[in-house]
Amino acid sequence: MAQQLDGRRAAKRVQESLRRRVEALALRGVVPKLVMLVSEADEVSLGHVRRKARFAEGAGLAAEIRTFHPSDGVKSLELAIGRLNEQDDVDAILVQLPLPAGWDDVEMMRYIRPDKDVDGLHPDNLGLVAYGRPRIWPCTARGVGELLDQYDVPVRGKVVCVVGRSALVGWPIAQYFMARGATVIQCHRQTSSIGGWTRQADIVVSAAGVPGLVRPEEVRHGAVVIDVGLTYTPDGPRGDVDPGVVQRAAWFTPVPGGVGPMTVAMVAQNAVDLCAIRRGGERG
Repeated sequence: MAQQLDGRRAAKRVQESLRRRVEALALRGVVPKLVMLVSEADEVSLGHVRRKARFAEGAGLAAEIRTFHPSDGVKSLELAIGRLNEQDDVDAILVQLPLPAGWDDVEMMRYIRPDKDVDGLHPDNLGLVAYGRPRIWPCTARGVGELLDQYDVPVRGKVVCVVGRSALVGWPIAQYFMARGATVIQCHRQTSSIGGWTRQADIVVSAAGVPGLVRPEEVRHGAVVIDVGLTYTPDGPRGDVDPGVVQRAAWFTPVPGGVGPMTVAMVAQNAVDLCAIRRGGERG
């Protein structure tokens, strides 16, 4: 039976560590400030942003939520981001995705100043990731790595199979593991037999958003299984990994309570790092 990689417990440790860093910054008169923009018409996104704000405030950051309405048009969001870019007391900006239907998520990331981009998804920041010189790592990729570190799960020299290749999640995760010295296999919707690749991996990371995609027989005995997928169904939230995988894996992340809390934690972590970079402090 697999052991659980408890994201909630790991996130609390991150919060305690961040609180000490923020207290040290406060002695210099600096309080990291995170501003998050979210559609007021999207209740799910509002819930995500409120969790991020509560976590950040628990770590001592100043966290502010600003809403917009889709009827205001995309230009209103662009202007709001522009104003935040110019505010010196704002260290980190987050635009909660997905945006309203018909709005371009990727294009919107371009409007955030790269040195205030807490999600690390501005093209300049993703370009630095590709060169192996990240300003910050995108939150989910960093959260997965921090979770494995807290449980002393080794990465260097391991074979990692990442299922999913989105620019927001799958691609950064693959880059993160390569930077950590792993050999990475990346699968996607055109991969003809995903199971043939996942069975080769010491660590399987699924970020496809397809409930039950990774079946027990597609995971080798003793593998580490990281479930990034989260789909809301009539039966409740479900991940990409079939629950039966726990009979074969050595470690697994629950859904919910695995990667999600760590992604939230890394928003605050990245905000403090961006503050430190801009204001001459130490990075985490």
